[in-house]
Amino acid sequence: MSATAMTTPPSPQPTSQPRTPVLHRAIGWAAAAGVLPYLTLKALWLARTDVGVADPAMLTDPTMIAGNATTAVLDVLVVVLALALTHGWGYRLPAWLLLLPAWVGTGLLVPIALVNLPATLVSAGVGVGLGDGSLAPWVGPLVYGGFAWQGAFLVAAFGLHARTRWSGVLSAPRAGVRAHPLLPLLAAGGAGTAVLAAGLHLATASTADDVATTLVHAPAAAFAVLGAAGVLALLSGPPAARAAAAVAAWTGSAVTFSWGLYHMALVVGVDAYRGGSGLPGAAHLTGLLAGFALAVAGLLALLDQPRRDR
Repeated sequence: MSATAMTTPPSPQPTSQPRTPVLHRAIGWAAAAGVLPYLTLKALWLARTDVGVADPAMLTDPTMIAGNATTAVLDVLVVVLALALTHGWGYRLPAWLLLLPAWVGTGLLVPIALVNLPATLVSAGVGVGLGDGSLAPWVGPLVYGGFAWQGAFLVAAFGLHARTRWSGVLSAPRAGVRAHPLLPLLAAGGAGTAVLAAGLHLATASTADDVATTLVHAPAAAFAVLGAAGVLALLSGPPAARAAAAVAAWTGSAVTFSWGLYHMALVVGVDAYRGGSGLPGAAHLTGLLAGFALAVAGLLALLDQPRRDR
């Protein structure tokens, strides 16, 4: 072997993938298809077509119009995200441009798939509505079913993208790498805040006088604990459990942050959500802060934590 060959560094791995497997692309298009029912309904409502609406006057309410327009735009972005995760051009995008919306999307859609959709189907089956009666009974199953479909295929799409794009980084030997100095503080602070948020959510759920409130706060408490456990496991758990810990940290922090942000936005922007007891608001605000801290701690733990299996 020549001296030139011995001293020439290996060529870096390509950062783009010109073509992805057919299965990956099919998963992306399946996720995009799940957007169509909800997006169609929003388009009809923005056109003031009262399909599925008990009171047509609500379609002219400025808050309703703004909400419909915003969620329609977000649904279009879900389509773009699903295709980016499953097509070659997505590998050329900056990592944060995919990680952030995928994380928030996971946080918003997973509880709907696991909690809201089953509860809506059960309530529809027994003839008991969970809403305020402003929408037709079929709207809930249609919307939540579409969200659950999106969530399942988006998670699959992100998993395939992450395995292809970042598996080498996460599996590379990291012996001797010093942990980020803020990691223990962030992990402890995030976990403690998550436990506090879980307690506030449970207190809200236990004092709620309606099923809908309980269905929001009880799962939020569970996901807050899940995120804290996942981050702590990344720091001190066995190497064999790192994958499971990463999934727990990702999902728990995403749900805690996203639903906290969503409800705080409602409190700020919708008059009907203002006032009343401060306990639900405190739970969501604490959860928002906990989810963010857990996400940063989890990211640092994955990137900076020395590998113990060396």
